[in-house]
Amino acid sequence: MITFRTILALGIVGALASCAAPKNFAPDQAPEFVIIRNYTPFYRVSPMQRSGPDASLPADTRVKLLSQDMGYSRVQLEDQRTGYVANDYMAAAPPRPPESRESVDSSDGGSSARSGTKRRGASGSRYRGEQVNDTPLPDVNVPPPDLNIAPEEIPAPAATPTPPPEKPKFRF
Repeated sequence: MITFRTILALGIVGALASCAAPKNFAPDQAPEFVIIRNYTPFYRVSPMQRSGPDASLPADTRVKLLSQDMGYSRVQLEDQRTGYVANDYMAAAPPRPPESRESVDSSDGGSSARSGTKRRGASGSRYRGEQVNDTPLPDVNVPPPDLNIAPEEIPAPAATPTPPPEKPKFRF
């Protein structure tokens, strides 16, 4: 005969087992997370693999959560690689900024609908400021270095006499 205590114990064990079950998501419906710590270890096979981490992820890397377990989660990087990252080093990602008006419509083959120019970057934004390579070098009148220099002569060290060996200082 099953007692009330047995039923209660089985109910508690079942409730705890359902809480510890991993959360699984499809890649297209997976929530996005962001890495919050620089040099976060990324494991391709398992967090317990013998060879150590396969890569280290920089902070602000966006990942998709495929499954979440107690200590580590299986994630998918933006380049479609999957692996494991510690839960402590991830946080929910903020929403992505909305697409700008110059963003590409998939039906026009990669050109902007308004300006007819090719898209640059994921958000369609362009940097219009002065580029680093466009900055002219300062005009400094410095003569070129004289490379015909004779080697410096260093005198040989003087020979130092070696001291005589000391006598042992034993007393009987």
